[in-house]
Amino acid sequence: MTSHMVLPPIQQRLTAVDRVSALTAHVLAAVLVRLSLPYLTKVITVVSRCCRRAATPLEAEIAADAARWAGGWMPGRAACLENALAAMLTAAIRGRRVHVCLGARMQPYAVHAWIETAGKAIGEPRQPDRPYHLLLRI
Repeated sequence: MTSHMVLPPIQQRLTAVDRVSALTAHVLAAVLVRLSLPYLTKVITVVSRCCRRAATPLEAEIAADAARWAGGWMPGRAACLENALAAMLTAAIRGRRVHVCLGARMQPYAVHAWIETAGKAIGEPRQPDRPYHLLLRI
């Protein structure tokens, strides 16, 4: 069971390149999300190794916003895991590396996925009411 989060509105002005790469990344994310966690982890690791430079917070924010924008155009589910994978792939298409993070919280139990760069969660509320405990950073 997942809970609804109020995410901040899209802050960045997205270019056509951002939008096309995010749409492409969401299609790939829809395929990747069907893999088991060990295989998904390996794919994310391989993609991350191909990106030499870590994304700046601004570059990661653009990738996250573009992925959330593209999620609105996808048929079916575009929840946090799909958006995190799409944001990671959007950044990778531009040659930048971000970390995909998975976390959980108790009472009410919920799981969540997000991206990080420079030790900062990207595209998440500034002051979450109940923070998630990091379980896996890839």
